Amino acid sequence: MLRDFFSPKSIAVIGASRNKEKLGSLVYKNIQKYGFKGKVYGVNVKGGSIGGDKLYETLSGIEGTVDLAVVVVPAKAVSAVIRDCGEKGIRSVIIISAGFSETGVNGKKLETAIMETASEYDMRILGPNCLGIIDSWSKMNASFAESMPDPMSISLLSQSGAICTAILDWAGYNEIGFSRFVSMGNKLDIDENDILDFLYHDDKTKVVLGYLESIHDGKRFMENARKLVAKKPLIIVKSGKTRDGARTVSSHTGSVTGSSVAVSAAFDECGVVQADSLEDLFDFARIFSFSPEMKGDRVTIISNAGGPAVMTADALDKTALKLAKFSPKVKRVLVENLPAEAATDNPIDILGDALSDRYRLAIGETIKDENVDALIVILTPQVMTEVEKTAKIIVDAKKHGKPVAACFMGGTRVEPVVDFLEENKVAVYNFPERAVKSLDVLYKYHEFRKKLNEKSENVGQGNYKKAKAERIIREASQRKSRNVSQGEYGVFDVFDAYGIETVRRAYSENWGQLKEGAIKVGYPVVLKTAVSGVVHRTEVGGVVVGIEDRKALAQAYNSIKGKIGKVFPHENSQAMTVYKMEEEGVEIFIGAKRDSSFGPVVVFGIGGIYVEAFQDLSYRIAPVSRTEALKMIDDIKAAKILHGFRGRQKCDIDKIIRSIMGISQLMIDFPEIKEIDINPLKVTDKKCVAVDGKIILDLQLERVKELV
Repeated sequence: MLRDFFSPKSIAVIGASRNKEKLGSLVYKNIQKYGFKGKVYGVNVKGGSIGGDKLYETLSGIEGTVDLAVVVVPAKAVSAVIRDCGEKGIRSVIIISAGFSETGVNGKKLETAIMETASEYDMRILGPNCLGIIDSWSKMNASFAESMPDPMSISLLSQSGAICTAILDWAGYNEIGFSRFVSMGNKLDIDENDILDFLYHDDKTKVVLGYLESIHDGKRFMENARKLVAKKPLIIVKSGKTRDGARTVSSHTGSVTGSSVAVSAAFDECGVVQADSLEDLFDFARIFSFSPEMKGDRVTIISNAGGPAVMTADALDKTALKLAKFSPKVKRVLVENLPAEAATDNPIDILGDALSDRYRLAIGETIKDENVDALIVILTPQVMTEVEKTAKIIVDAKKHGKPVAACFMGGTRVEPVVDFLEENKVAVYNFPERAVKSLDVLYKYHEFRKKLNEKSENVGQGNYKKAKAERIIREASQRKSRNVSQGEYGVFDVFDAYGIETVRRAYSENWGQLKEGAIKVGYPVVLKTAVSGVVHRTEVGGVVVGIEDRKALAQAYNSIKGKIGKVFPHENSQAMTVYKMEEEGVEIFIGAKRDSSFGPVVVFGIGGIYVEAFQDLSYRIAPVSRTEALKMIDDIKAAKILHGFRGRQKCDIDKIIRSIMGISQLMIDFPEIKEIDINPLKVTDKKCVAVDGKIILDLQLERVKELV
């Protein structure tokens, strides 16, 4: 579908200008400048010529076929141009022009008109408000970027044209080339999903980089990302994570950002490498482009300075990597051949007076060790240091088929050698922490790929009672209540229907019913208001805990009735639910929230009053399989407590898993549910009981409107 965007045989630049200062002139000349072999036509309503070439007044005046049109005319004129393209039979169009949805409502209307015409002619649109496309293999620079990168196996997609130009300039300085380079702009039609699908099939692309501000279709993104990651790494910088950042995105591209939590969860599930900065993006690109598979987590550090070696080991300790333990044979060779003052344990310090021969020994022996999976070689330029010879030794070490990251610290003395290393496809960094971070993501990526074929138990296999839950949710919708009732046939009954064990309880509408309910439940009990619309019951005095007998129950009843009556005078303040007080167990939290792009995001962590304080949480995009639910549990720092810690009884992990899966399926079955919060669930070795919870509905959803 996108072939003509990357390897067209003919291109028309609509808006090509005789004025060298105009964007249309630059784009036209860029296509010719770097050796594009196809035909290039310039179109300008005033005719004339550009660089000796004829300018056509109309597209219809071009006799031959046109595979790709590049539009560089004022925004208001674009819609008519798109129709002309359709009449000419052009099915691939890049709109570089700005002045669309990024400018507001009127610009959005222009986009709508363009898309209607494009659909009429079965046309694909890249942009508008974009830099364009560069394809180094076909020598095509259909953009206004004044450079052509060398052909390499890295492809990049970006939502920002300014970021594109900065990346091109930076990459050129660092001698990093590209295969395909795509600026998507406002993503009116072609978006990251279309590009990812194309790059999956592209044999010229081995590593995919991305800068994204928004993701239109999260579910489709996850499908494409999973497929791509199985073949080649996908490394993305996602901006707009904070509220201020999100507002900036909206004004810049006319798009709305998804939540950072949903994005991170989706990336983790699909094996996408998430870069926190553009610096990370290219650090990671180096290691992935230049390294073979990293088969394990054991790393050797070799340095001619003790300080950087220790710093590297410290950085390693914060990752999934670990220091390799050498075989007795390798250990013996190091001890016998390095100076007595050298450190022969890992990290290896070959001392500041080391010549290249010590590097050759340390690198050559350790890289052959079966206990070593990767090397970090650090060089600081001291008086005796043989920088060039050491670099050649590192390049030669690549023949052993293990990842090698070089860290050459310094400036003038190491700069020429850094260029030599990169030319010979060695990932080189100026600080050890960057080398460690890059190896860490390389290892995690290959570990993820190994597990892709592992069997994951299917989701939605619980014996769920959807019809029962639907009756309760419909009743809340018909009452136009955002909150499913805490009363009779309320939120706990919905949880019950989806396999989540709930606390014993009894609903009452007066004192007489309450007395009987408390006896049925069994003291001690907790009393809560059941008035609909009360979200945070404790804040309005709607909860009393630790009720031991009937006298205390009466006092709690009168207290709640009085306080709720003042806040909600038109409701039955006597409506209350009495619960069995669950005193034993670890408190956990399970929730879910619907993201506009990725759908339901399920969250798990330690619960009670510590949820917000500790933020010890893990996330997954629904549906959540049994395998993923177990991973969610193990992902939190407090997982040791749940698995049994210092003689404590192990919690019932299976019931926690079933509860997570139940929440996941509940969110899938009922799109009108906006948010679920169960906090806490009390977990012991025999139970996992929901003690408190709420379900919030989206009353604006069409399905709910029909019910109401």
